[in-house]
Amino acid sequence: MKFTIRILLRAICHRVTVSVVEPLNYCPSTTLRVTVAFLLLSFYSTAQHPKDYFCSPLDIPLFLSGNFGEIRTNHFHSGIDIKTQGVEGKPVYAPADGCVSRIKIAAGGYGNALYLTHANGYTTVYGHLSAYSDTLKKYITAEQYKKESFEIELIPDSNLFRFKKGDVIAFTGNTGSSGGPHLHFELRDTKTESTYNPLLFGFEVKDKIPPAITSLAVYDFDENPRHGWRNRKIYSVTKADGKYIVNGGKPFVVSGITGFGLEVYDQLDGADNHNGAYSIELLKDSARIYFHKIDEMPFYLSRFVNSHIDYEEKKLRGNIFQKSFVEPGNQLKIYETKISAGITVIEEGKKYTFRYSVKDVAGNTSSLEFKVEGAKLSAPQKKDSLSVKTFYYDSVTVFSAAGIKLQMPNFCLYRDIDFAYATKPKTKQTYSAIHSIYKNTEPLQREYALSIKPDSIPEKVKDKLLIVSFNSNGNPVSEGGKLINDSVTTKTKNFGDFAVMADTTRPKITPVNITRDGDLSAAKTIKVKITDNLSGIGFYRGSIDGNWILMEYDAKNILLTYTFDKALSKGRHYFEFTVSDLKQNSAKYEAHFNR
Repeated sequence: MKFTIRILLRAICHRVTVSVVEPLNYCPSTTLRVTVAFLLLSFYSTAQHPKDYFCSPLDIPLFLSGNFGEIRTNHFHSGIDIKTQGVEGKPVYAPADGCVSRIKIAAGGYGNALYLTHANGYTTVYGHLSAYSDTLKKYITAEQYKKESFEIELIPDSNLFRFKKGDVIAFTGNTGSSGGPHLHFELRDTKTESTYNPLLFGFEVKDKIPPAITSLAVYDFDENPRHGWRNRKIYSVTKADGKYIVNGGKPFVVSGITGFGLEVYDQLDGADNHNGAYSIELLKDSARIYFHKIDEMPFYLSRFVNSHIDYEEKKLRGNIFQKSFVEPGNQLKIYETKISAGITVIEEGKKYTFRYSVKDVAGNTSSLEFKVEGAKLSAPQKKDSLSVKTFYYDSVTVFSAAGIKLQMPNFCLYRDIDFAYATKPKTKQTYSAIHSIYKNTEPLQREYALSIKPDSIPEKVKDKLLIVSFNSNGNPVSEGGKLINDSVTTKTKNFGDFAVMADTTRPKITPVNITRDGDLSAAKTIKVKITDNLSGIGFYRGSIDGNWILMEYDAKNILLTYTFDKALSKGRHYFEFTVSDLKQNSAKYEAHFNR
């Protein structure tokens, strides 16, 4: 033990890690000396982003379809998406010596995912894989059959699967929520699981293209910035003679408390994808009033992206403006300037010069300069006539009205709001009035409890009741819930229109390539599709001759696929598939087939 620590100390002093990789059992489930190793190694490894420790996970040039910190729905992108030349099945290589610390297979999300833990305090993550190395595949399949589940999460013993730098660990694919073949690659702090920008670790990705600035938003605040902005004006940005200009180069006329926002994107060499910018800075008369950059993102903070952006503009029109001010409930750690949190006062009769500087991680920079003239303050805006009370972002709030109750924890909101509520008549499909709870363009960080009392509760649907919201097309979307006493209760992270409905419809099973008494002797698979009208799929099971079979679930295409086992004998067999939704409505498909 003393000898091991001496080696570690010597390695730290000389910034060498190779000599200590093999002697140490460095994966998560190991002994005390692992803890010592991690603490000592973290002194330099996790703090300084080693640039020569990891090699590329692919043996093709790295072109990205997505970068770190990019704005995604309800989160920042936690890794990089590496293009795989439009195909699946590219070998994925261990970028450094490591052990498999986690395997997760899911119908959505990362799909087939693999986690490899390394001696320098980092874990690399690989998502949307099509397949695993042979040794991993055999282990995973055995566990799936043991648990009779396609979706599975495994934490192998640290000594079970160890790979050397350059070993093939898996193959690229398009599983989970992927929109096309690519490799999702992450670098995480092993201890905290905070994600880091992989491009800070020396991976060679060519980028000589500066970010593009497309639009500027100007936000008008009332006298209390805790209530957020009240009006927004958007101006197109143009480029002339290599410079970005807005409003034809003429000054803006602005008054009072003001904030700004920017719509930007970045591109890398060899790819036409619109990715995220690395940093945005805003100066007011040469003084920095706002700055952020995205090097690191803990998962527990990622949803604060909805406060970072103009959520309403994204929700209504799909435009992504990054606000250059920080709302009081925003807990992101990417901001390096807190003075006035980016909100500034424009005084009547004064003139100001503002300058944006937008950079990508390679240092390419674009700038936008504009001038502002202060005007006379306009009259304070009246509150919404439907407003019933103020909800404070940092306080617990309870609201009740006829047939409805909601309980909001503190820090559910990002700012104070003047809460508004109204009702609409029930429809033929609902068991309650439609409750309009504020507006669906207001983002929420945490869940709140929502209870709605049905007007009537027929005995036959008591266990089928749930709360729904309504999307932009007016179609119901399940929010879940169950009947407790005389109300249906659920938790949600949305505002909008809500009502009680019942799900009494069975899921639908559509056979794709199997028929009753069909011939599958030349087939390699059995495929079925499943759909549900409201509450969502809760359970499914496929079997042949009464024995559970592994059916891989592709949620994007609502398709389940069983690949024939070589051990299945020739002759006549019986296939059975059952599925139930979250309200226990079930369906079954049965077929004999010849093999």
